[in-house]
Amino acid sequence: MKKFVIRSARKSAHIGTKILSKGLSLTNKVENKATRILNGTDYSFKTDETIPLEKIYYNTLPYITPVNPALPAIGSKPSIVLFLPSLDGKSFYGGTATALVVAGRLAQLKKRKLRIVQTLKTGHVENISNFFISEGLDFSNDDVKIISVADRAYNIYGYVSMHPDDIFIASAWWDAHLIGQLPLKNKFIYLIQDFEPIFYNNSDNYVLAEETYKQKNFVPLCNTELMYDFMKSRNYSAFKNTSKLFFEPAVSRASTGHVLEKNKSEKKRLFLYGRPDVHRNLLFTALNSIDYAFKAGFLKTSEWEVCMAGQDNVPNIKLTSGVTITNYGKMSMEKYIEFSKSIDLAVSLMMAPHPNYPTLEFASIGTSVVTTKYANKQNLESYSKNIIASDIGVESIAGAIKSAAMISFEDRIKNTKNDSISGDWKKNLDDSLQRVIKEI
Repeated sequence: MKKFVIRSARKSAHIGTKILSKGLSLTNKVENKATRILNGTDYSFKTDETIPLEKIYYNTLPYITPVNPALPAIGSKPSIVLFLPSLDGKSFYGGTATALVVAGRLAQLKKRKLRIVQTLKTGHVENISNFFISEGLDFSNDDVKIISVADRAYNIYGYVSMHPDDIFIASAWWDAHLIGQLPLKNKFIYLIQDFEPIFYNNSDNYVLAEETYKQKNFVPLCNTELMYDFMKSRNYSAFKNTSKLFFEPAVSRASTGHVLEKNKSEKKRLFLYGRPDVHRNLLFTALNSIDYAFKAGFLKTSEWEVCMAGQDNVPNIKLTSGVTITNYGKMSMEKYIEFSKSIDLAVSLMMAPHPNYPTLEFASIGTSVVTTKYANKQNLESYSKNIIASDIGVESIAGAIKSAAMISFEDRIKNTKNDSISGDWKKNLDDSLQRVIKEI
């Protein structure tokens, strides 16, 4: 009898939770739709005959809502000002981390403090000096000031104080758009790490992104020579009269140890950099390529286990070959580094002109890597012979996976001794930053 009562109570609670959950979901949908209608960005219902352009424009494109200049505090000194989408803890990877390192190192070379302006989402970092120290830059928290203008709107202003001799840095196209509208005394630095118009279909966003490269008030600094050559080939004026302003990323993980040695009974591990929300990573092309490799017998299911990481809330995926890919989600940097040392073969596709960081990171510790060609990015052996660049296509990528799997453990480790992937940001950055300073 007691069990029956408890089970009844549990069932009632379960039903109540479902009802409340559905009710909450409905009210959220109603609230979101009502907000869009009031903002003028939902065209299924018209509340006003006429809406001001700035309201509908900046409500539709909130990340380019202008930032307003403000006078600096009395006695303040010039600083390095980095516009960054967010300092959200989950974004301390790749391009965000590189932008912080570039701005931080420039601040050290110029003996200035660093100001970080978050423009898209307000993140909270308790001890940012730990990040800089981990990247080889000796910074204290007092050397960095963090503010946010992420809550600005068409009718809510966001202000950034400006000293005439501040040096501004943008690392995303919308931040370059925002800085380009400010009354600058000198040119700003545009850190170009990807060709960002390809993030979008043919659209206003594509046009806005590409227009930032056509501005005349910036000095370009490209992440990799490949990226610089790609941008120069498109004949943007900012690249015509400048020296080759680029740097190679210092992302080598060799100092953390090589691939773990394995017992003969252990399976080899294939890793997929799988981010369905980042379309240029070609998730489904990669999945079909791995499936093809197993079905064609390029890889034996008895010898390999397959895993993926890069994005949370992605289920494990069972391929038609019978192989299941286990998703580890988005890891902390510490966990990712330790995890990477267990990988024999990485598939890290990137339909963009730059070599993505996982490709370089995995190659630097003795993992064979398959990535994709794009435009002038045709061969990455100058970075490491552990990297195989494939044409984009399932059969081509599957063939590259076969070739990568045939590189022996001994050869993979040997290749790390002769690669050009550095782990020293100061060595890689200083010469380029000094030339950028002269250009400014």
